[in-house]
Amino acid sequence: MALDNHPNVFRFEGRTWVSEAEGGEALKQLRAQRAWDAENAKLQRWWVALAIGAVAGVAAVLAIGTTAGLDPTLYLLVLPLGFGGGAILAALINKRFNAPDPRHASLPDRPTTVPLTLVPSRVAKAAPEHATATELIEWSNRGFVG
Repeated sequence: MALDNHPNVFRFEGRTWVSEAEGGEALKQLRAQRAWDAENAKLQRWWVALAIGAVAGVAAVLAIGTTAGLDPTLYLLVLPLGFGGGAILAALINKRFNAPDPRHASLPDRPTTVPLTLVPSRVAKAAPEHATATELIEWSNRGFVG
């Protein structure tokens, strides 16, 4: 690519990024921010809670329908209610366990980065080597060179 040696362009996690700052400095800031996220950010488990709640709701409907000796057609039609009710109940329980603040007050502040712009592959291929960072950012936001 023509942008491999550009001073304001760097690659991170398989993607090309551009910033007004020096590429090496921006990459260092982004790595520091991602390291902080990996170490301190609270792991969100909402999808696990919804899945467990939905399965539990369906199981409860099936158990009640079978135990009560109801017509299978009736309690099979009620399965979506069990699915939804279980998922909602699990979401409420998950919300109760997760603190409203995503980080504790004793944690250090999250590192900041200079404004970064993702460079689409079509812009990276078509951009001339002598393009300025401002031009690359403008082209990346538009999605094409020109």
